[in-house]
Amino acid sequence: MKQIVILMSLIALSIPLALTGCCRVEMARLEDELARTKGQRDELQARLAVLEQKRDQPPVRTQELTGSLGELQKQVDAFISFREELQKREDELTKLRASALAEAQTAQARMDQLAASLQAETERVRELQGTPKPPSRNSRTSSSNGTAPVTGLPMLH
Repeated sequence: MKQIVILMSLIALSIPLALTGCCRVEMARLEDELARTKGQRDELQARLAVLEQKRDQPPVRTQELTGSLGELQKQVDAFISFREELQKREDELTKLRASALAEAQTAQARMDQLAASLQAETERVRELQGTPKPPSRNSRTSSSNGTAPVTGLPMLH
């Protein structure tokens, strides 16, 4: 019976020792795997930092294009405002031209009216003075006094 108790004691002591040995081997393997995982994590963090830095700093070419795009947009805006200003001036000039044309037509009508009135008054004066009627204004021939019928200036022969 003593042998059984000793055997049982040995078995009872050897199981924890065996299990402890297995755990140590497993623990060493897990520590190695943890070290590799930490190394991979550090490597990935470094790559992530590099990528974030590249993302935050756009390439020089992009900055140049963005700058030139801004300049082009300013030029386009300037051309648009210039075109709008020219359109306004064109509209103003069109209104002024229409107004001047209306004034010219009114003046022409007034001149025609005054010419007709003058012609009538001239004929009345001639009738009252008893002088003969001169040739019409539209004739191209010279009058009796040698002056041009419309201007009253001497004619050249």
